[in-house]
Amino acid sequence: MAELNRLNRIPLYLQLKEVITEKIENGEWLPGEKIPTEDSLQKQFDISRITVRQAISDLVVSGLLTRIQGKGTFVAEPKLANIRPELTGFTYEMGGHHAVESLVLDCSKMIASERIRRKFDLSPNVEVMKLERIRLVDGQPVGLQKAFLNISITPGIDLNKYDFSRQSLYASLEAEGVELLEAEETVEAKLADDLQASLLRIPAGAPVMHLTRLTKLKDGRTYEYAEMIFRGDKYKYTAKLNLKP
Repeated sequence: MAELNRLNRIPLYLQLKEVITEKIENGEWLPGEKIPTEDSLQKQFDISRITVRQAISDLVVSGLLTRIQGKGTFVAEPKLANIRPELTGFTYEMGGHHAVESLVLDCSKMIASERIRRKFDLSPNVEVMKLERIRLVDGQPVGLQKAFLNISITPGIDLNKYDFSRQSLYASLEAEGVELLEAEETVEAKLADDLQASLLRIPAGAPVMHLTRLTKLKDGRTYEYAEMIFRGDKYKYTAKLNLKP
């Protein structure tokens, strides 16, 4: 390993983080491989145990390392990456390389709350469809998705015949003749609350990505409002940007 520079103004724990990160990015430490113990790193770099723990803790929070109780610290598996140059669903984004399935928590019609009415500009006592799912990739829960559909403007569709534990919502809407045109999506960094942590099998307070999406039909009317929570240690968000002259 590279030596740490004590004359550098950069704190030693940040230097150690950089050394460990380079080892992983260069392929010297592979996903699933156990890294040296805290005691070993402390002796090798002649630094305090607190410095080592701070560096490792930061890398665990960022998702580059993972701790397994009683076994040690390991290089984490690569995060699930998605690229969003166009409007696609989770099943499409992940299905090419992973086994994607869902646990449906709720799929029902309900009277829109005031908050949801504002999203769709609806009158009181209008029904919307709610679809709430835990999204699993290769058997592991990675996200929670709650979608509300403005079904009052597409009265002829029948979504009850679809199995949303296996089938894509967007593909099902397309099969029903619902043409989605564009979406506005917002991404925020948040911490998992107790319920989210329980459903995603992560500690309460763990970092998550919170996405909200408003999706419109070709005629400009808002059809879907969705709220999504993704595990920070399993998922990263990538977007393609085009530079306008």
